[in-house]
Amino acid sequence: MDASPPPAADAGPSRRRPRWRVWLLGLIGTLAVVLPLAQVLRFQVDALVEAQSERAWLDPLVEAVAVHRGLAAHDEATARMLRGRTAQDAERRLHQALVDRHLATLQGLLWAGEWRQAHREATGLHGEWRRLVGEIEGRRIDAAASQQAHRMLQEQAVQVMDLVQAAAPAALALRELFNAPERIEARRAPLDRRVERARATVALVAVSLGAVLALAAAAVLGLLRETRRRSATAADSDGSDDVRRSHGRRAGDRAAVTAPAALARAELDQLRRAAEDERSGG
Repeated sequence: MDASPPPAADAGPSRRRPRWRVWLLGLIGTLAVVLPLAQVLRFQVDALVEAQSERAWLDPLVEAVAVHRGLAAHDEATARMLRGRTAQDAERRLHQALVDRHLATLQGLLWAGEWRQAHREATGLHGEWRRLVGEIEGRRIDAAASQQAHRMLQEQAVQVMDLVQAAAPAALALRELFNAPERIEARRAPLDRRVERARATVALVAVSLGAVLALAAAAVLGLLRETRRRSATAADSDGSDDVRRSHGRRAGDRAAVTAPAALARAELDQLRRAAEDERSGG
């Protein structure tokens, strides 16, 4: 008796892991990474939206503070010019350009943010400002009247700030900044850093999530291809078995059924024997 073990080639396929299992494990692994990444992305997007919302409330306040300070600087340069120091006109025009720029930005922010009441106040401020600039350039106003007009415009800028702060959510605590305008800009600086960090994190997580989703899609496609291949192999195997069984039935049928030529010969033999019996009997 031969007691040698079976050849190693027969045991090889049993140890080989089917490909569909590999694709399935890959898909499960990618899904295990996708879910935490999606949660991190949602948290970072929420943080970015919150920071941008707070920034949207601070931006018009920053511009209103800039208008207020620009009006004060323009007032001083104008007063010196109107008192005879005409060389101050160049400095006055510089402050005038700054006020124009900040006031235009303020109006745009208020309109975009739908602060309609504050926007109306800023529009009135712009009209009074342009009227005052015309009087100054035409030398139709003295230094005292100019200073009074500048103080009125500064009060309008404060009114714009008050209207924005009154409409802001209480959680932002903008009311605390009303009497300390310099704290508004100090508060916006760290907020800008928060926004930039949140944007960078969202972009990084989005790229990582896209790469993992691409791997998941590849695993799904591989699993589908393997499933189709296994189905086609099974169909081919069933077809071969049917052909072999049908061949076996036809061979058996030919062995069991008598051929027509054999039947004819048998009938001729019977007729011949019958004729011989009649002759012998006669």
